[in-house]
Amino acid sequence: MSIASYIRENLQFTLLVLLWVLVGSMTGPVAIGIIGGSIFLLTARGYFTEILLGFWIILMFSDSRLEAFQFAQSFKKVFIVILLIVFFLQRKRLVKEKNVIFSLFLPFFIWSLLILYDNPRVDLAIQKTISYALLFLVVPFLTRFVLEEDQRGFFRSLVFFVMVYLISGILIRYVNFDLVYLTGRFMGFMGNPNGLGVLVFLFALLFDTICRRDPYAFPRWQKVAVWAVIFINLFYCQSRSALMAIVLYLMFCNFKILRGFPGLLVFISILVSYQYVMHNLPIVIASLGLEDFFRLDTIEGGSGRLVAWNFAWDNLQDTFFVGKGFTYLDWVFWQNYDLLTSLGHLGNAHNSFLTFWFDTGLIGLILYLVAFFLMFHYISKKYDKALPYMYAIIFSASFESWLTASLNPMTITMLMSLTIMLHGKQMGEEGPLVDQIDG
Repeated sequence: MSIASYIRENLQFTLLVLLWVLVGSMTGPVAIGIIGGSIFLLTARGYFTEILLGFWIILMFSDSRLEAFQFAQSFKKVFIVILLIVFFLQRKRLVKEKNVIFSLFLPFFIWSLLILYDNPRVDLAIQKTISYALLFLVVPFLTRFVLEEDQRGFFRSLVFFVMVYLISGILIRYVNFDLVYLTGRFMGFMGNPNGLGVLVFLFALLFDTICRRDPYAFPRWQKVAVWAVIFINLFYCQSRSALMAIVLYLMFCNFKILRGFPGLLVFISILVSYQYVMHNLPIVIASLGLEDFFRLDTIEGGSGRLVAWNFAWDNLQDTFFVGKGFTYLDWVFWQNYDLLTSLGHLGNAHNSFLTFWFDTGLIGLILYLVAFFLMFHYISKKYDKALPYMYAIIFSASFESWLTASLNPMTITMLMSLTIMLHGKQMGEEGPLVDQIDG
């Protein structure tokens, strides 16, 4: 399939997205009504693939620092409500069987709501908790529906828009350097370099899952081109944890000796020793002349993560078993912004599981982890690369807090990948195989 074919297939929706950007950047609040109306129009015509892609694109825009995309910050909250309305209006078409992912995490969502009574920003915490639950409810149903309607078309459109997004960021680098750089690191159209690293990591795993479900969706040269764009973005944004997570995923996928219990032991060893290795890595990196790419100065300083982890742990004792709900850790960090900045830290806790613990207490963390592991155990019966995917997610989430966020482009990308593993058809060159072989 040629590039021209991709453009031709997605031209109308591409123009619609450009219209969203134009209207959103020029009309402000009025854009909510115009864009919202276009989504209901897509629903009336049965364009659920475009609705899902549109939501995912809006979430990517909302993470950007570009002025033209700022409308997405407010509109994404409206979009998730519209999706809920669409879900209930079209539930007979969308709901074929139980949403296993949502069902497993339901106890965690309920617990997260029950503990909000003492949250210092309870209104914001309620919004985030509900939006997190809605994401787990709606996205798997919608993804499964578009897989059944036109799996290969969905795969091609999804990859097309990610590639346009990532390549555009690279090209802008040569036109307006400052627009896509932050503190000397490339961030593309994302809000920060680490965010780009996580998005590229999740897209790499999503693309690999797509290619395993449908080996004929893309010709070989396009697969090579996609991986080239992935690694170019990783090289420019200098995200060590994202690169390591991809390497881990590919390693566990391709070495049979790492399956089962031996693989689990190897993964735990890597996860535990990673920070120690990073602390002693400067000598090796300097000898190879790769100081700039690996940001040698930040390795030696621990990248601020140890500062964040120690601070979070010291303040965790007050909410050890029962937290105060979503956004509480962000509030505590904001209250101590000057102190943390003086210690060399910027950003959040850089650990999703520590953030879950701080926000929802040990009880909430246990509820989340039980659901998390049961989900991957269930998926592994249908898709044999589920455990490598789980290892990579755990590794990435151990060094970034993206897993605790709801309306961002990362969590939805993970949910789409999981749904493809669960419900994606194993495809041959001409279409679905009669005897489907998972993996």
